[in-house]
Amino acid sequence: MEKLSIESDACCIGLRTTSTAWLDQMTDNSPGGGATGDANENKADRPGAGRALESGSADSRGASAVVRAVRLLDLIVAEGPLRFTELEERTALPKATLHRLLNDLFDERLVKQDERTASWSAGYRILEMANRIWTRSDIRVLCRDQLLALNALSGETVQVVVHADTHAVVIDHVESTRSVRHSTGIGTRAPLYCTGAGKVLLAWCDDHQRQSILNRTSFARRTPKTITDRTALESELAAVSKRGYAIDSEEHFLGTCCIAAPVVDASGQAIAGISITAPTFRTSSSELASWSQPLVAAAAEVSRRLAPHTGAHADASH
Repeated sequence: MEKLSIESDACCIGLRTTSTAWLDQMTDNSPGGGATGDANENKADRPGAGRALESGSADSRGASAVVRAVRLLDLIVAEGPLRFTELEERTALPKATLHRLLNDLFDERLVKQDERTASWSAGYRILEMANRIWTRSDIRVLCRDQLLALNALSGETVQVVVHADTHAVVIDHVESTRSVRHSTGIGTRAPLYCTGAGKVLLAWCDDHQRQSILNRTSFARRTPKTITDRTALESELAAVSKRGYAIDSEEHFLGTCCIAAPVVDASGQAIAGISITAPTFRTSSSELASWSQPLVAAAAEVSRRLAPHTGAHADASH
């Protein structure tokens, strides 16, 4: 008899054989999006602190507005606060261009202006972004023992995901050792609206961000059980928030189910989701629900460990 495993796009995926013949409608296996440009970062010298952005230099003549804005921001972060005349002198940018770039960075809270001294310095959003990166890099370490414990408890695959626009992306996992199992890889992703971990990320984010995500969600029907109505999903998210965890009952792929709980920061916003995923043929709804208490406790413990980086108190209650 052929050995079976469960292959994942992120949170709940279908079955496949070791001969790679797909038994269900495996779509979304590609992480999508590809490289975001990080690989190109070292292809050209960065300007560095204080290096002029001469409009006539070889590398800046073809520089896009984004590149100029990033280099300007780099200068302000490294040497700020700087007055407009100092920025003009060090960047060699035309006044109109410099004004436009500063206004764009200001609108995005990446720089701030001291009206008293007429100087520019780094904005608080940079700290927020740095904190998110720091937090995410720590989550894998801080989650590891909890993932192992949940895996030992359930015998099923356990993973931690983070939010990436309209998708959830796996950053770590502990796979089941059973012959039929949920199998995933770091970096794979799945839609937020039809996965357990995705639902907790949606349920524990601020309303403005949630509405923005839902506005850009296609609500494609993955299985007959997929929630494709926005109003119905919002009702489901309210229920998820109330009970403290989310369930995906074959909403992403037939034959798999999962339960997920949020890892939150000091403000109560989800920064990750921990999920347990299993095949439905051996996992009843009652057994899935029985994992809710240890799962929620594990997520709460990771939230507590993250508190030094995200604030003094982390609580998933709404």
